[in-house]
Amino acid sequence: MTGLILKDFLILRKTLRSYLLILIVYAGIAFSGAWSADIVGVLMVVMVMMLPMNVFAYDKQCQWDTYGLALPVGRTKTVAARYLCVLLLCVFSVALTALLGAALYAAGRIDEPAEFMVTCSVMGLMSILVNAIMLPFLYKFGPERARMMFFGIMGGIFLLFVVILLPLGGLDWLKSLEIAEPTFAQAVVVPATAALAGLVLLALSFLLSRHFYGNQDV
Repeated sequence: MTGLILKDFLILRKTLRSYLLILIVYAGIAFSGAWSADIVGVLMVVMVMMLPMNVFAYDKQCQWDTYGLALPVGRTKTVAARYLCVLLLCVFSVALTALLGAALYAAGRIDEPAEFMVTCSVMGLMSILVNAIMLPFLYKFGPERARMMFFGIMGGIFLLFVVILLPLGGLDWLKSLEIAEPTFAQAVVVPATAALAGLVLLALSFLLSRHFYGNQDV
């Protein structure tokens, strides 16, 4: 199974280098003070969201599933390796964002490090949530159809959010829910809670993906 994880990272090596270059550019803009440091966390979510789609697209292009199922690994371990790869990408992105946050704080670009830690945790949980939704669709429908379905689902969620929010007063009501700057205890509890919630989401998503891939004719 380690070989399958390594295979995914080798597929993504060029894409990861490109994303790292983009991240350096955005981090440089954040260091200049032109943009908020939170943009780095948002960028990491987008990156981690797109990477699994790329792996599935490359696998389909080279007909990897036909070859991979001939190996003595099994479908369950094949799906588990993909999920572990995604989890490692999420952990790496959060860790890298935290390091950039520490550098931005040292440079005086972040006033409240606890708030930035909470933001990183929320961004990390969002990236896991996106992948937990996306991966079963990728296994069920393939990268092309799943990509269209995913954007449709995300658009539907956004529309539902707007429909619920408007009667309450829109963004003004949402801003009224803002709390004071998080304490150090909150900055510790929120990341731990986000990590636990992310693992639960991935576990449930894994069971669904294993079911779809197990019933798939390759």
